[in-house]
Amino acid sequence: MSLRIPKERKKVVVYTNNHRIEGEIYLVADTQVADELNVRAREFIAVTNALIYSTHGDTLLHTSDFVTVNKHSIEVMITQDVVE
Repeated sequence: MSLRIPKERKKVVVYTNNHRIEGEIYLVADTQVADELNVRAREFIAVTNALIYSTHGDTLLHTSDFVTVNKHSIEVMITQDVVE
């Protein structure tokens, strides 16, 4: 018996007021990004394999295996399925 919850990996581009973050998020299988963003108990969303850019150009500011983004600072999030 496995206690693991099946998750799906999605590529995302997250826009905040000052940054563009490209990376991946993990969602519980058969849920939508909106479902994750609407969970009130969690204020942050985890982004893995993150590339952080300035929104005022294409300057790469930082790379990180893992960052958390405050959901209230997200202005736009674009997603796509990861092809394996």
